[in-house]
Amino acid sequence: MKSGKIFPVVVLSSLLVACGGGTGAAFSSVKANTSTDTGTGSGSSSSSNSSTGGSSTGSGSSSSGTDSNSSSGSDTGSGSSTGSGSTTSTVKQLARNAVDADYSDSLERLITASSSPDNALNIINPTTGEQQAVPLNLAPTSLALSPDGKMAVVGHANGVTYINLQTASVVGAYNNIGFTVFDIALDANGMAYATPTDNVSWAPLKAINLATGEVKTGSQINDLAGSYLQFAPAQKALYILYKGAVVDLEKADTSVTPPVGLYDSPYNGDYDMGGADAKGFWITEDGGYLLTAGETLFRTATSEDQDMLFQRSLADSDGDFNTTLMHADSSQEAGQVAVILNKGVTGTSSDYRVKTYSMPNLVLVEEKTLTDLKPSTSTDPVTPQFVFFNSDGSKRYVVLKQGDGTYLRTL
Repeated sequence: MKSGKIFPVVVLSSLLVACGGGTGAAFSSVKANTSTDTGTGSGSSSSSNSSTGGSSTGSGSSSSGTDSNSSSGSDTGSGSSTGSGSTTSTVKQLARNAVDADYSDSLERLITASSSPDNALNIINPTTGEQQAVPLNLAPTSLALSPDGKMAVVGHANGVTYINLQTASVVGAYNNIGFTVFDIALDANGMAYATPTDNVSWAPLKAINLATGEVKTGSQINDLAGSYLQFAPAQKALYILYKGAVVDLEKADTSVTPPVGLYDSPYNGDYDMGGADAKGFWITEDGGYLLTAGETLFRTATSEDQDMLFQRSLADSDGDFNTTLMHADSSQEAGQVAVILNKGVTGTSSDYRVKTYSMPNLVLVEEKTLTDLKPSTSTDPVTPQFVFFNSDGSKRYVVLKQGDGTYLRTL
């Protein structure tokens, strides 16, 4: 998914708490680097039906391997391990940029998809700065994790890559799916769901079997170019932020293949969803609530008359309604939700903040400005991209871009 992580809730107000074969270094071989370690990684992508081993440098141990695979699709191989750049106890420089990101609570790893300086999925230990890269054949457009946080799927132009995060290895890669992936979601059984970047052929919802590469077209749900997805495992359903003439929430049934469109929210634009430039929306782990880029919270349910009902806005507690959420995550354990918001006009007069709210009343607890978040002494502008809680809610991790560098700050 483009942005967003799944997290648990108890009641309404406890909401948000808001991609063949190959071998690779298993997590047990990852070595912890010191916080001031400097390292570089290497690894190459391979052509169809082959996989390549990556190399490890810095304080970690080296690992490599080769493997061949006769399954369909383009397969790549193992990841390479690298230390972080020059770091402090709270800031670590990442070896690659972050096109998309998610956090695995079960592995306690930040997962990013990168296009520079090379195409890779990165498995990052936020405590030590250890960074393990799995080479990708194609540039990533989006990323999603399985409900248990142990598998990942990366979307590309005309392709997807399926990755085992525990072994840092590619399970399947396909470069002929017929469309460019805008956003993607992943279920527990190796089925990915994707929306396209443009409205070619009515832009329907697509279901991709990651074991075979077979692509099926959903029914009764079209015009989804540029639309975001969130998977609700308990309901076996997808929620969709539809970015058509009216930005709205929609729902699709994934208990059948191909998926079937069900219905949209009852509001038709009555509440702020973030507009045409919305950067995503977020769902609770139990699928109970949705938070939109417009700061509005909606309850979900299995029955249409109770589904996608408006609850309240994050702005209710601080009176700041002229903002757009860029990313959000939460922790049931901490009883808090953290959001990245833009108080200005994105791209022209942006004014980013990281805010943390308590639950269940969504009272503002803390606000971090760019001065607080600045990762280096550079005078280049700072852009917060993603924010995540760790599994027990004791830490928040903010992915920041400054100039040509990408950084991870711990709060």
